Amino acid sequence: MDDPLLILDQVVGCLDKWALSVADISLASQSENIVYRLTTTQSAKYALRVHRPGYHTFAELVSEHEWTNALIDTGFPLPNAIPTIDGELYVPVNVDGGVRFVGLVEWLDGNSLQALTEENENRELLYASLEQAGELMAKLHHHSRQWQPSESFRRHKFDIDGFFGGAPFWGRYWDSSFVDEAQQQLLLKSQKQLIQTLGRLGNTPEVFGMIHADLHHGNLFLSTDKQSKNRMYLIDFDDAGFGWYLYDIAVALYEYQGREDFSQLSAALLQGYERVKLLADDHRALIPMFLHIRSLALIGWITARPELGYAESLKTLVDHSCEQATHFLP
Repeated sequence: MDDPLLILDQVVGCLDKWALSVADISLASQSENIVYRLTTTQSAKYALRVHRPGYHTFAELVSEHEWTNALIDTGFPLPNAIPTIDGELYVPVNVDGGVRFVGLVEWLDGNSLQALTEENENRELLYASLEQAGELMAKLHHHSRQWQPSESFRRHKFDIDGFFGGAPFWGRYWDSSFVDEAQQQLLLKSQKQLIQTLGRLGNTPEVFGMIHADLHHGNLFLSTDKQSKNRMYLIDFDDAGFGWYLYDIAVALYEYQGREDFSQLSAALLQGYERVKLLADDHRALIPMFLHIRSLALIGWITARPELGYAESLKTLVDHSCEQATHFLP
């Protein structure tokens, strides 16, 4: 894993591009990207994002902001990107012999739903927050159905090839070293059924379009600002791409599987969603399948990123996915 202090030493010089006078900078998070919290001498706060090399092209990063800016223009609660004094959204920086793109966005003071779940959980607030998340998600999907990207727009697809093709976006989960031969055969057999079901669902704009694709409880953010306390923001659009709207719903519910109140949590999210868009019964019935697809994608992602330290959870995840797979056999 990258040493964030060494990376910071190599990128801090690019802050001149924003003409910022920095008072303090510290590590905020490290996963796909490295994020630093930056405070200026004028007490303004920003998130400095150093993007992982090889994950997105420059055109794909600019396209991410094309979509988020379109969402912001319609009043969506997202942190604004801060352009350089030259009007650029990203600065290329040489890091360890390669190029990484660095961007700056507004800092949001608040807590993720993950923190809300782990620290002195307030279930009433959690249910209300998931209801709010569902409503925001449905509005995002409504926007996607109507929005027309520019001709230069480039983002990946979480479609059949994106999950199950020769080179899935998050990796060939069935080839993970944590999947034994019998499990591989089971997963490949169920994969055929998943592909058939997704084929029947189709990819018309009614069911398929731009999605966040990673709306887990760490990316659902409640503001602690006095003027917008407990207002929800969606953060980290790094994985955003074209996909099924039902996948966003499944990702938001995924981390709550196994809880005794899972049905209440699901009901809260869907109640918020259906304030904006009613789900057909046959689409609602597909949510367990998309929960399974999320599980499979995570096997590929964790296997490909051993440096993140999640490998210990892989055996349990594979066993869980194989148990799920038995429900999706031809």
